[in-house]
Amino acid sequence: MLLDFSTLEETSIYKLISNTITPRPIAWISTEHEGVCNLAPFSYFIPLSSKPPMLIVSIGKKEDGSPKDTLANFLNGSYVTISFVSKELKDAMSQSATELPYTKSEFEAFNIASKRCIPEYPPMVESSQCALFCRFTQTMPIEGSKHTPCLLRVEHAYYADEVIDEALHVKLDNIGRVGAKFLINGEIIS
Repeated sequence: MLLDFSTLEETSIYKLISNTITPRPIAWISTEHEGVCNLAPFSYFIPLSSKPPMLIVSIGKKEDGSPKDTLANFLNGSYVTISFVSKELKDAMSQSATELPYTKSEFEAFNIASKRCIPEYPPMVESSQCALFCRFTQTMPIEGSKHTPCLLRVEHAYYADEVIDEALHVKLDNIGRVGAKFLINGEIIS
């Protein structure tokens, strides 16, 4: 089957891409503004380069068309912490996708334990086995898109002792996104 994306609706294109480029890791991003720690998952997320260490995450808009809190916080100068999601954190991560008022923290609303590893960065999810501490560098707007790709520079990383060895080999059981389902180590879990 040959498909012409110029003839397809946005929801069809999303379905095709999200079920084709798999598994996509989930960036569980925490940002901070005026003392409120925001935590939200994003599945349009990939590494971009090693030198400099860069990632890209694409952020949609709220239902009313305004920027999501994460993007608003990026633009307000917030540092960025990305916690990775293990199987045990899947339900909490799904809850944190719920849209809350800008002044309410998902950490507090959903009782997600946090810990601050580096003072100027937002907290990470306490039981995450890995977190990347990043600085937002720029947006890369796409004409006609509801999504805003954002470049993030990785400045620090946290790994639980049991997932990294002295040679820097990392063994994580991160959840990835496959369409509307989640995948871990090649196995669909929901």
